[in-house]
Amino acid sequence: MFERATVDFLESGSALIVAVVDADGMPSAGRAWGLTVVSPDEGRVRLLIDAADDEIVEDAAAGGRIAITGAEVATFRSTQLKGRVIRVERASADDDARAARFCEDFFAEVTKLDGTPREMLDRLVPDEYVACEILVDEVFDQTPGPSAGSAVGGSRGAGDG
Repeated sequence: MFERATVDFLESGSALIVAVVDADGMPSAGRAWGLTVVSPDEGRVRLLIDAADDEIVEDAAAGGRIAITGAEVATFRSTQLKGRVIRVERASADDDARAARFCEDFFAEVTKLDGTPREMLDRLVPDEYVACEILVDEVFDQTPGPSAGSAVGGSRGAGDG
């Protein structure tokens, strides 16, 4: 499902936004703190979210539908994944290390582009993470421009972007 270039992009320091819907179809959205492609062939990813974001954690734990958008800070190149949450658990030591690498990469890009002092960005970092394992059904190019919303090869679903 994921080509090597897509894996590299998703695991980079791109800005990550996550949205989950509850059983009634009501969405909640927030920032994610790192993504690891667990199985590129199956389309399984592990996403780190703030453990204190109760609404997102609860909706994810209920097995809700989820969308994750990764956007490159400098270019706005964007990819969106849509799927379902198959497991939610406390973050491991490896997950914590992954989140630290994500923050380092993401914050370095933000600081380079707009000069935001690193200590201001560090205040955003959650104290604790929850790891969500997700089975991705659909992948979309969301980069602004004429191809925005187009499906990327390998998507299992037939969504509308």
